[in-house]
Amino acid sequence: MLGARVGNWFVEEEIGRGPLGVVYRARGFDESERAAAVKVFTEVRDPAAVQRLSAELLPLQRLDHANIAKTLDCGTHGGLAFVATEFVDGTDCAKRLEAGRLPWREVLSIAVQAARALKHAHNRNVLHRDLKPAHFVLASDGTLKVLAFGLAKVFPPPPNHAPAIGSSAYLPPETASGKPLTRRSDLYSLGGVLYTLVTGRPPFSAGSVVELMHKQCYTLPERPALLVNDLPPEIDEFICTLLDKNPARRPGTAGTLLEELERIRGKLERKGEKLTWPTKITPDTAEMAALPAALGGVGEGSEAPQESRPLFKRPAVVIPLFLLAVAALVLPFAWPSPSADELFTAARPLIESENPDDWDAAEKYLDPLARKYPDRYKDEVTDARRKLKDRRDLCHAISDGTRVDPRTDAARGYLRGLRYAQAGEVAQARAAWDGVVTAFGSVKSEERWVALSRAGVTFLTQPNNRPARQPLDRDPVRAALDRAKELDAQGRDADARAIRDALIALAEGDPVVRQMVDDSRKK
Repeated sequence: MLGARVGNWFVEEEIGRGPLGVVYRARGFDESERAAAVKVFTEVRDPAAVQRLSAELLPLQRLDHANIAKTLDCGTHGGLAFVATEFVDGTDCAKRLEAGRLPWREVLSIAVQAARALKHAHNRNVLHRDLKPAHFVLASDGTLKVLAFGLAKVFPPPPNHAPAIGSSAYLPPETASGKPLTRRSDLYSLGGVLYTLVTGRPPFSAGSVVELMHKQCYTLPERPALLVNDLPPEIDEFICTLLDKNPARRPGTAGTLLEELERIRGKLERKGEKLTWPTKITPDTAEMAALPAALGGVGEGSEAPQESRPLFKRPAVVIPLFLLAVAALVLPFAWPSPSADELFTAARPLIESENPDDWDAAEKYLDPLARKYPDRYKDEVTDARRKLKDRRDLCHAISDGTRVDPRTDAARGYLRGLRYAQAGEVAQARAAWDGVVTAFGSVKSEERWVALSRAGVTFLTQPNNRPARQPLDRDPVRAALDRAKELDAQGRDADARAIRDALIALAEGDPVVRQMVDDSRKK
C-alpha cells in the first residue's frame, strides 16, 4: 500500500492499526503540501456497507470545528472503503498517559475543548460513540483535536470481533443494557476519559469484557480526589457527575457542560488558581451566517460585506457589554448581601422539607453561607449538607430500584445477589449467584444473567474486592430495647411488642439480636 494512490492521496507511511483497518499518512495528489490521515477499512467486507459509505459520511463532512479532525474525503480502493481526515501533528492522550497522569489544569483545558467539539457535533445530530484517550490528540500549542467522530456508527465492529477491554472501559452503561445511545452517552464516555487523564488509570479495571460491563452498570468508581491529592473538589465532583449510571442525572447537553466548566473556572480563580483557558477557537461558518446583520453576520440570500468590522468594535456589541460591566461594578455595592443569619434562616425550612426540589434550593443559601461566612454556622452547614446528601442518595437508590423489573427467576436471583453484595453480605451474594449459574447455566435465554453472576462471583473471590465488614454497633438496638422496657412499665404492651418484633425482622435471623430481644422480654 505504501507509495500507492488511494483516491486523491498518495500513501507515504503507516501510522497506526485498529480492529477495522490501517491508518496511513498521505499527501494530496493535486496539492502535495497537503497532508491527511487515510484509514483503509481492510476488515469491512460487506459490499452494501461500502456502497453506502458516501451517504453515511455526509453528516461527518459537514463538521467544521477547530477541535474536530475534519473529514476530507471518502471512497473505495481495490474494493475496500477508505476515509481521509485532517492529519493532526501531535501526540494522542493514550501515549501521553504512558509517562503518567496529566496535570489537572491541563485536563481542565482538554475538557473545555472536548465539550466545544461535542457541542458542535451534537448540534448537527452527530454522536461520537467511541470517545477514548487514543482519539484525543494534542498539538504542540495545546489545541485538542478529537478524532474518529461518528465512524463507530458508520463502521461498527464485525460480529466475530471481541471488543478489547481497553476500548470497552469508556462505553456507557447504556451499551451493556442495549439502550439507544444519546448525547448523554458521549458525555459519560468523556467523563471516563477525563477520569483516566487526571488519575492515570481508567475508572474501572477487569479481567474480561463481561466483568468490565458489569462494573460499568453497577459499580461506582473510586473518586478521583482519593487518587490525586491536589485535585480540586469542583473537578472531582464534575467528573463523578459525568460518570453517573443514570443518564438523566448527567448534564443534558455539551452546552450545559461548558456552562458548568465556566462556573468551575470562576470558583478556582476566586481561590487564587492561575488557569490558562483555551481561547483558540475558529467560529463556526454556519453559526456566523445566522448572526443578525447588526452584528455583521451574513444572512441567507445576502452578500458578504467587503470589509467586516471586528466584533468588539461594533456599537451593537460594545454598548450592551459596557452597560453590563457598569452594572456588575455597581450592583454589589448598591444591593447589600444577606447576612449569615438570613441565609441560614432561609435554608432551614428547605433542609427540613420532604420535597427533593427544596433540597436543591437549599444549596443556594448554604453555598454563599459557607463561602462568605466560613466561621458562622460551620457545624450546622456540615450537618445540613450531610443530611441533604443522605436524602438524595436514598431517593436515587429508590428511583433506580423501581426501574428494575426482573422478568425471570434468573434475573431476580442475580439482583438478589447484587443487593447482598452491596450490603457486604459476601456469603449470601455468592450463594445467590452460584444458584443462578447452577440452575440456568444451560438455558440460552438466561445467558446474560448467568454471565453477570459468574462475573460477580469472580469479583468477590479476589481478596482486594471483598467488602470490608465492620463490627455492627449494637448500641442502637440496646436503646430501642430500653424504650420497649419503658413502654412495658407504662402498660403499653402492644407498642413494646411492636419494637421487639421489628428488631427481629430487621435482623434477618441474626442470633445476637434475637438473644438480646429474648433477654429483654424475660426482664
